[in-house]
Amino acid sequence: MASSSGPGHPSGPDPGSVLCDKCRESVLQPSQKTENISYGDRISRVLKEWHLSPPMWPVGYIIGSSYSPFRVEQELPKRDWRNAFEDLLTLESGGEMISHESRKQEKTVATKLNWERAYHCIEKLNKLNARDAPTFALVQKALNAAKSSGHETNPAIVSWLDRKAREAREMAQRRVALAEAFKAREAARREWSASRHKDRGQWMASLITSGALSGWRSRLKDSQDGDLIDLWNESVAEDRASISITELELRELFEDSKPLEIGSPGPPLYKVSPPPPAVPDDDDQILDKNSPFQPPPDEPAIMSTVPERPCFWEQITAAERITLPTGKMATKVIMKNYLTNGDVEEKVMVQEPGKVLEEVEKARALIQDRMFGFDRPI
Repeated sequence: MASSSGPGHPSGPDPGSVLCDKCRESVLQPSQKTENISYGDRISRVLKEWHLSPPMWPVGYIIGSSYSPFRVEQELPKRDWRNAFEDLLTLESGGEMISHESRKQEKTVATKLNWERAYHCIEKLNKLNARDAPTFALVQKALNAAKSSGHETNPAIVSWLDRKAREAREMAQRRVALAEAFKAREAARREWSASRHKDRGQWMASLITSGALSGWRSRLKDSQDGDLIDLWNESVAEDRASISITELELRELFEDSKPLEIGSPGPPLYKVSPPPPAVPDDDDQILDKNSPFQPPPDEPAIMSTVPERPCFWEQITAAERITLPTGKMATKVIMKNYLTNGDVEEKVMVQEPGKVLEEVEKARALIQDRMFGFDRPI
């Protein structure tokens, strides 16, 4: 579920403080004019008010407005609304419109990366089918023998073999269909701009690295539902401008009209726990083992579920405007990759949209491999 939680602190609207535009009553409290409105509709009002509030501009507008580029591009797909909106934001932030050459370079990188990703997935799917082929052949051979004349095989065994053979055949067919879908999708997106190649949450985060979202930061995390995007504005007091949302939620919102809900996103893929308490220096002091340890509010969390090998945990991205020696303004991107073994990889890029896209796609590929099960040896 979409959450108003920022990086480590509860935030977002107080549901009881959002008032109905007409009756000026809390949208969650029954009144003569709102008592017949369902709780779900009241929650929707809270989210709409919050998304369109000034502190949430422009992220809330992109998610909640009827004129969001995500909605307009569905009605008028031949125009590149994302690039147009990004240019407007860049001008509003005091920057210059993104050059045609820069967009062309990023598109070349995006097309290359997406085709490489598609062929990587197709290769994995073919390997899975090749791995399972001997087992399928053995099951099919046993089934044929059980059904042949002269064999009085237990009907339950025949039924079990028949089910196993059918399941293996259907799995192989699904993998082939998925491989074909990967190829068809990339062929259909061949002429798309780099912005259209990006998933919705990924594109919103890329507004930070292009310099269009001044003061905002992003975090890409691996969750049970795949890519989880955190966006927050550090320039807004009380951490009121922040949101956590998955690519799945965004796809369901704009393609299936499934409304967002207030609450925390699904459980993280890697659970965190506080570090064990330190042994007191005073030998006479006795630790109460039954009392739960409460870490300081800002204490860094450590992994309680650590994979066998280091893998991607999260990627945090920030950007700032700098002045080059030539006197021109440029966008400096600071990107940090956090791994499950505690390692941190930091990369700094200046005016390199293609390189930034490559780094983001590397992290997203690790998440997608985990989702498909491609991170395990075949």
